[in-house]
Amino acid sequence: MNIKRILILSAVCVCAAACNYLDVVPLGSPKMDDLFRTHTQANKFACAMYSHVYQPNKYDINASMELCGGGDLISGARGDRRYFNWKSLVFDNIETPSQTYFAAWIASGSPTGAHTYKVWEGIRNAYILLEHIDEVPDATDAERAQWRGEAYWIIAYYHHLMLEYYGPIIIVDHLISMNEDMNTPRSPYLDCVTFISNMYDKAAEILPATQSTDYYGRATSVLAKALKARLWLTAASPLVNGNNWYADFKNHDGTPLMPQQYDKELWKKAMDAASEAIVACEANGYGLYEISSASDDFTRGYENYRTAFIGPEGTTNFYNSKEDLFSENSSATHVEFFAPRTVSTYTSEGPKGYIVPTLKAVQTFLSKNGLPMDEDPETKNLDLYSIDQEQNTVLLHLNREPRFYASIGYDRGDYDFNGTTFKLLCRKGEPQQNDGIFANEYQTATGYYVKKWVSRADAYNLSNKSFTTGKHTLPLIRVAELYLDYAEAEAEYTGSLSQTGLRYIDIVRHRAGLPDFAEAWSRAGGTPTGEKLIKAIRQERLSEFVFEGRWYHDIRRWKVADKYIGHTPEGWNLDGSSATDFYKVTPVNEGTFVRSFATPKNYWFAIPLSQLNINKSLVQNPGYN
Repeated sequence: MNIKRILILSAVCVCAAACNYLDVVPLGSPKMDDLFRTHTQANKFACAMYSHVYQPNKYDINASMELCGGGDLISGARGDRRYFNWKSLVFDNIETPSQTYFAAWIASGSPTGAHTYKVWEGIRNAYILLEHIDEVPDATDAERAQWRGEAYWIIAYYHHLMLEYYGPIIIVDHLISMNEDMNTPRSPYLDCVTFISNMYDKAAEILPATQSTDYYGRATSVLAKALKARLWLTAASPLVNGNNWYADFKNHDGTPLMPQQYDKELWKKAMDAASEAIVACEANGYGLYEISSASDDFTRGYENYRTAFIGPEGTTNFYNSKEDLFSENSSATHVEFFAPRTVSTYTSEGPKGYIVPTLKAVQTFLSKNGLPMDEDPETKNLDLYSIDQEQNTVLLHLNREPRFYASIGYDRGDYDFNGTTFKLLCRKGEPQQNDGIFANEYQTATGYYVKKWVSRADAYNLSNKSFTTGKHTLPLIRVAELYLDYAEAEAEYTGSLSQTGLRYIDIVRHRAGLPDFAEAWSRAGGTPTGEKLIKAIRQERLSEFVFEGRWYHDIRRWKVADKYIGHTPEGWNLDGSSATDFYKVTPVNEGTFVRSFATPKNYWFAIPLSQLNINKSLVQNPGYN
């Protein structure tokens, strides 16, 4: 579903932005009545409900928490911190109730005014539509059903979005009137999950599995089921399921907001939700994007995985409608900040290459045999940080899986840009590397570059200082996630994988050119079980979703975010001009910034102080009081 392909019309203006979550627009006014006078006007209003589903924009260089907040990507140390939401949670205790850089709880955006999130307004608009659907005189039954299903989906999605960033939220289960008490407390986390899940179910019962041309880009039953699977997987995960961090996290009346008793059956709910979504996908033509006819597994895996994101070679416009269930459009900005500089002299013009992979991301990928590097008999006893004299690069970059080569730009590795494939030269004084001057902002902080989102069709013209970039979509949820959701939930629930679980994880591995899970692990003592199996599935997931914003949510729900973003990341020695000097693991230069990611505080964002002052029933998230 690519909502940006829809013409978002001015009907959204009917609900003016407000200071708190229960913005009320009086019903019965001439302006409101006009909205539902014809089916055309009503449909415009339904379209307008989607106008904020991309807020927060998960791929926005400035606004995204996901882009650099998951430990797989990092931006340079320089630059005003307010332009990078992820830095507010990581550095110097910047995120506070009075200065929250991710102010989705209010309509007016962050204190800097940089971003506007109208989540509560979107929920209200959905209830307004539900209340007026039957008043549209010339609407067909099919149109009414479409709008009703979309309204349920919007209510579910916006609540879900808030749950991901804030934890327990206020449930808005009806259209709020002018006379109601606005001092509403937060609901316990599992109550929120149940409400959202039920709304997704109601949407899925009504919406079609695929949309016609007239409704292209709007919610489907398959998308509702996929997001429901994500919802229950998080509810079953360690951050939420019986986490004693939150023993004292309660409403003013003593109601606990997080479940304190571990419930194994939540994993079964996650399994069932993933299974339901997978069945719906497979029955309606969705699946993993595969195009390569190469005979060898490595080439096939590389071509399939790479083209799933940027399209076949030479493609300038590509939409992965086979696999992406929910996505947004790319822009030239992504190429500008991901692609490396192609001239040896520093310049702020052209490709900036300063949103870059961390060493942690590089280390995560599997071996060419589909095993963790420290489990594969061919690599586990090697010094991966020693230099291969023939390849002139470290062993860490050799004998890796196809997803690594499709995603990571590394020293002496191939990179696609400006209509060609060339070798990256990343040491000091070479075209793609740091010039040693810290004040020059637009340079890699680790010695790596993002390859995943840059294609050979992307280019920069030095003479007229202009980019030519292809258009593709950036996935917010794709079918591969559902297969790995099921495998993870089953491993947690049973301690092993059934034939179904193995089949699902192998679908993902096969597209990536890797041997079946059991076959690969036969090299390392047999298919793992228990905690070792869970660790293996998590690594599979991190490799598959690198640079897609899922790391941020996964490492939080696994309760390991502090291990990924709570310490200074590492890269190569950017002052090294020779291989020997360059290939020294070195802490990233973060200038005067001091990492202070706090557990459990920074696992959630702060609720703005302005909202606590408005709604006296609200309690703050742990650590911000």
